[in-house]
Amino acid sequence: MIVWCCLAIILLIVGINDFLCFRIENEYVVALLVLYVVSCLFGFSGGNFIFAAEGALSVFIITFILNQFDLIGGGDVKLLVPLILFAENYMLDFIWATSIAGALLAVAYIALNKQVLRARRKIFVVIRNLKKKKMPLLNLALLSSCRVSLKSAAFKENNAGVLRQEIPYGVALACGGLFVVWNVVLC
Repeated sequence: MIVWCCLAIILLIVGINDFLCFRIENEYVVALLVLYVVSCLFGFSGGNFIFAAEGALSVFIITFILNQFDLIGGGDVKLLVPLILFAENYMLDFIWATSIAGALLAVAYIALNKQVLRARRKIFVVIRNLKKKKMPLLNLALLSSCRVSLKSAAFKENNAGVLRQEIPYGVALACGGLFVVWNVVLC
């Protein structure tokens, strides 16, 4: 249960950081991988490590190739590996939830382009003000926002048009992972 709660917390942090900064930090991916190893050692995972590792490696290779053609972000590629490992017995649920969340996110970005940009700016300002209160746990949780300023490229107006808008798909991946956590813990 503790492993799944830690997974949920990390995924929430990853989703927020990706929404705000279009970044998925290596520290979170490493934490997820360590969490998966711990869950295997203590018997919390589904038990078929070889099958999960083969699936994760296959997905990594495919998404890495997609990344080379700028069809998926590098952060999304590295986040997929631990999520595939955790989703082992709930792979269809993970794919389904990630797809639905990604579709909703894309529609929201297309339909509400300027409003999403304004909302991200407001959230970033609130987080920046909270960080000034010197709360170490918050600083750790919001690692990406420590490294990104309000004037960063993530907050510039997109002149390429709404259909070229970057979408933080790490949010959809985090939603898929949270759906797996929900299935494991509550079902």
